[in-house]
Amino acid sequence: GDKWVLMRISHENGCRYYVGDWKDEQFHPEIHERMSWVDNTFFAPESMADPNGRRLMWAWIFDQRDKESEAAAGWSGVFSIPRELWLRDDLRLGMRPIEELKSLRYNERSLESRTLRAGETVDLMSAPENGFELEATFEAGTASAFGLKVCCAHGNGGEETVVGYDRETGELFVDTTRSSAREMGPKVREAGPFALAPSESLMLRVFVDRSVVEVFANE
Repeated sequence: GDKWVLMRISHENGCRYYVGDWKDEQFHPEIHERMSWVDNTFFAPESMADPNGRRLMWAWIFDQRDKESEAAAGWSGVFSIPRELWLRDDLRLGMRPIEELKSLRYNERSLESRTLRAGETVDLMSAPENGFELEATFEAGTASAFGLKVCCAHGNGGEETVVGYDRETGELFVDTTRSSAREMGPKVREAGPFALAPSESLMLRVFVDRSVVEVFANE
């Protein structure tokens, strides 16, 4: 739009950005937002303008393994999914996966909509272990919290990564406290402010790429 955006890092808190104006050879910020809410594992933002005028951005995702494991593997960290940025009416950045990622889709499966009772968990489908993209739309009804479990081990009490929405706190969250039982990594509930309007649906796009889970909500 007609604003300037500064993307940067705080070494302890990862990616963040400022939106403001450039005048008299100085940047005057109006908005400051974080892109990471627990740690600094979403780091070092890079962006570019493509020939179609889109602003594309990606970052470095730390894997948080110990130094011995990194040395044995021969690599450390991965790039995030490339995303398109734009300025919303509230001067915050909108963010969505770039359209080109849809060219990677194959073996599509779909499910009919269904209603869940309070406390009910439904096994939707078995997904490929190494990678998949999932789209889901939720109508909250009277639920105080709801979401998805991905990367689940078979049987109760095993591994799982929970992607959900907490209506009472107005937060979107990813809970990794029971993720990766055989590997090191974050064991946290990472949540960011995300308030749905009373009649607004929650539309999630979840990407699982081996050990990485990335979640986009309502663009």
